[in-house]
Amino acid sequence: MKQISILAFLALFLFSCTDRGIEDSKGKLRLINASYLTGDINLYIEYDPVFSSNVQYLNYSLFREFIAGTRKLQIKNASGTMIVDTSITIEENKTYSAFLYDSAGTVKYKLLNELFFSPGGSNCKVRFLHLSNDAPAVNAIQQFDTTFRFENFTNGMHSEYTPMATGLHQFHVNTVSGNNTIYTNQFEYEAGYLYTMYLKGNVSSQGIDSLGIFIITDSGNY
Repeated sequence: MKQISILAFLALFLFSCTDRGIEDSKGKLRLINASYLTGDINLYIEYDPVFSSNVQYLNYSLFREFIAGTRKLQIKNASGTMIVDTSITIEENKTYSAFLYDSAGTVKYKLLNELFFSPGGSNCKVRFLHLSNDAPAVNAIQQFDTTFRFENFTNGMHSEYTPMATGLHQFHVNTVSGNNTIYTNQFEYEAGYLYTMYLKGNVSSQGIDSLGIFIITDSGNY
């Protein structure tokens, strides 16, 4: 009788799990290639490539889901050379962006935990990163509202998302020393979106790696 009761309990437990479904805890991760020096790159998790095609310079991948936990993370260039060899702890329902960027002729890796909270109303949100290989410390100044700025950013620094009114906005990137404008960017910002604005490239270059601002647009649907 006791055996029958145990078997009945196990059957009920298994039926209950099947009926409700058992879902893995997952987080999301994407790769952003801001490194001219490395060229095309791919992300490897637990030694397996994540994307079927490499992520080119000034491009980024879609978010990919991974089971939560500590995972081996590697980034390799198109020829298979290891650029980053580390680990990442992916938490349930968390979202991450992995940046590869240049710094004084070397390649660096930066991981950000994304907090995609809606701007609300008719506003958007903007953040700034200094990922230029050789630009000095800069201020990013919004021309139409000179009180809105990201001040004294050096290579590798990032801000949090900052609310901003929507519409056409122009940012001047000025050197902290001398207040010289080294780049100007104009962009139409829309309500409800979050914008990642990063400084890229080299000050003296005229090619694809020239100094500039690259903008990534995100919404709640990612």
